[in-house]
Amino acid sequence: MIMETLNTSIIAYAKSKEPHECCGFVVLKQGENQPHFLPCENIADDPMNYFEVSPEDFIKAEEMGKILALVHSHPNGEPRLSLADRQMQWQSDLDWWLVCGDEIYQFPKIAPLIGRSFEHSVQDCYTLFRDFYYLCGFDFPDYPRADEWWWQGENLYLDHLEEHGFYQISIENIQIGDIVLVRIESPVPNHAAIYVGDQMLLHHAPKRLSKRDIFDGYWLKYTHSIWRHKEWSMSNSTVVLDNLVANLG
Repeated sequence: MIMETLNTSIIAYAKSKEPHECCGFVVLKQGENQPHFLPCENIADDPMNYFEVSPEDFIKAEEMGKILALVHSHPNGEPRLSLADRQMQWQSDLDWWLVCGDEIYQFPKIAPLIGRSFEHSVQDCYTLFRDFYYLCGFDFPDYPRADEWWWQGENLYLDHLEEHGFYQISIENIQIGDIVLVRIESPVPNHAAIYVGDQMLLHHAPKRLSKRDIFDGYWLKYTHSIWRHKEWSMSNSTVVLDNLVANLG
């Protein structure tokens, strides 16, 4: 009942601001156990297509209690976050709720790409691949996958890369954002890494934290193939790579 009332108030506020995008926060007030919606003024120069929350409203929300989510709407758009939205969400370190039509779509914040603990099918190499590309504006399904799927007749990467717009390239042409498939004691490639420049790979191996490794020696020896997305652009990766550097610092 609490969430139904909260959702109703958020959707009503979003409709009251159309055709402009609305914005606000879901806040858990100090000493209370139910969330509240705090509407905020959209101070963007083009509020029909963008939103911006004032520093004063951020401070007000923080003073109220714990910010659970940032809310905005797409009155004339799709129920998905734009590339700019995704990059702003990363910077905000908050869950985002998006109002589109009469529905609220929730987008949990993405965990830091470096330093993740490993849990198969929850935080593994495929999760890292999806999250890296999500922050660059792409959406790929979260396929169910049993532990050691490569011994059970499955081929997670090769069965799906081409259908989602990837094509194979030569290792000599590798660039930032390319996917490196690795085959380790397996009949099929069973590990994926992202090339992030300077001869470095970003990846998440079992029983280890996600990290960067030099693309040489062991990883080069067991490389199966290199893949690039047909719509990849270096401009998509700017915020992700900046945050990798900050995370390392």
